[in-house]
This record gives sequence, structure tokens and C-alpha cells, in this order.
Amino acid sequence: MSGPNMPPAGWYDDGSGSRRYWDGNAWAENTAPASADAGKEAVASQAEHAAALSASGGTTSAAPTQLYVSPSATATAQSDATFAAAPGASDAKPHLLGVIALAVAVIGFIFACIPGALIVGWVLLPIAFVLSLVALFLKGKKWPAITALAVSIVGTIVGFVVFFTVVAMSFDDAFGEVGGAVGQTSVSEEADEPAPADDPAPAPVGNLAFGDTMVWEDNVELTVSTPEGFTPTEFAAGADLPNNVVFTITITNNSSENLEPLPYTRLSSGGQEGSQIFDSGNPAGDIGISPTTVILPGQFVTWKEAWSVADPNSLTMQIAPNWDYEDAIFTTDQ
Repeated sequence: MSGPNMPPAGWYDDGSGSRRYWDGNAWAENTAPASADAGKEAVASQAEHAAALSASGGTTSAAPTQLYVSPSATATAQSDATFAAAPGASDAKPHLLGVIALAVAVIGFIFACIPGALIVGWVLLPIAFVLSLVALFLKGKKWPAITALAVSIVGTIVGFVVFFTVVAMSFDDAFGEVGGAVGQTSVSEEADEPAPADDPAPAPVGNLAFGDTMVWEDNVELTVSTPEGFTPTEFAAGADLPNNVVFTITITNNSSENLEPLPYTRLSSGGQEGSQIFDSGNPAGDIGISPTTVILPGQFVTWKEAWSVADPNSLTMQIAPNWDYEDAIFTTDQ
């Protein structure tokens, strides 16, 4: 037990520049380095103790007479000094901006994985990327900013993968539907088409003289007039041979169905192919332009064709109303 005139137990300056522990009666073996800030909180207590010793007339030659610092004060001072000197003490907590960047990046990543909400992810992920870069240069722990940066980059890549996957699937579905519709239509049309009738081939047509009329089985008629001399204008094309003749051709539709005319005329003269003349400015009207307008049942159409020939006395013409009919042959060589 410490005496009434002795300082209480604690750490004191022993006069050698170090602090030594006083157990209340004597110095202990334990020492510690002197603290520059020690003794502040014990000034008043030590002063009171010194005043009490002076009043009682006691002496403390062996006891410490310096200001002392309680162990709790010493520990607190050492802890404060250690914390103040520790590197990165101000970075103990992450910066708020890094936490916000991480939250935005996570939300953007989630939306980037949803095909119907890709646009939201593509808006949030760039924002998170920028915020994370800024947060890396601010005080505070860096892990939220680093994590947000990584999540924003990975989320952007995932978003592009999801986007291209959705586009590819949409193209596949679209082309599949079109192909299926075309296939169904083709099958339906084939099913609806009546089986072709085994119509007998038309009988061969004999040669006709110019001025005669060719009649087919459906009562469609075609007449080619006798040739007449023709004088082309200076703007005519095709007048390449010594003689020029013109024919009047008439198609009469006596069938029960509409007839689409598509005549294709060929003419030879004296063993040489004739040259058809096109003369739209001729006084006799447009020469060489065949009809294309449908011919209704009971109606007819007439036009003129001019040809440049080698011998007007030796002519052979081959013509039909359209491709569905056998050719009729008109000739002067009977």
C-alpha cells in the first residue's frame, strides 16, 4: 500500500529522460520512452499532491517529484499518436461518389441483361463508368470505384451480346415466317390449280395466202392483208433493203374469254430475212407498233406493219395472236 505522502502508482519521469513505473512505494524495473505530450492531464493533480506534501512537512527523496501521467492518459496519447501517424488514416472510409457509381453500375448491369430494357442499361453503364473514374481520384477507399469500373465495362459487353443475340433471333424468326408463308402459298396454289386437261394438240395449220383469215379452235381469227408498196419517212428505222411493203393485220376475238395480244411477226423474202420498219411519223399512222391492250370477246384490233424486203413477189410471213397459239403462215409462194 502506498503511504499518505507518496504519489499514487503510475508512470513518472525518473530524471533520466525516460519514464518509469512507480508502484506507490518504490520504482519498478519497467521503463518507457518519455512522451512529449505526457503530463497535460495530470498537472493539476500533481500540483495538489506537492502542496499537500509541503503542508505536512514530509519529504520524498526517493519518490518521484515530477508530474506524472496516468496509464490511461499514456495509452490514449500513444493511440492518438499512432492513428495520426498511420498512413492512409484519412482513407478509412470509401468516398460517397464511389458507392454511388457502384450502385449505378450494378443496376445498369441488371438492365443490360434484359432484352426489353437494354436501353436503360446502356444509359446507366456509361454514367457509372464516368463516376467511377472520378471517384478513383478522390480521398477514401478505392474498392467501390474499382468495382464499379469493372462492372460497367463487363455490363456494356454483356449488353452488346444480348442485343446482337436478340437481333439475330428476330431475323431468323422473320425469314422463317416469310419462308413458311411462301411455302404455304405455293402449296395452296398448287392444290387449287385444276389438273391440266389432256387437250389434243391443235392440228397443223396449212399455208394461207395474203388476204386470207386464220381461225383457231377457240374462234380467234387473224387476217393479214395483201402487201402494198410503202414509202418510209426520213425518220424511219429499218428500211435497209431495196423494196418496202406494208401489211394491215387484224385480230378478232370470237372466243368467250379475254385475249391478250402479243403478236410476234417474222418475214422472209427471196430467201432473205426481211427488216421490220418502225416509222411513228408516217402520214399513214404509227407503223410497226403492235397492240398490247386486251381484246374483249367479240371485239377486234387492227394495226399496220411495214417491212423492207429483197423481193416483194416472194414473201412468207409467220405470225400468231400470242404465244398460246400455233403460228399461221401467209405466203405468196403457193
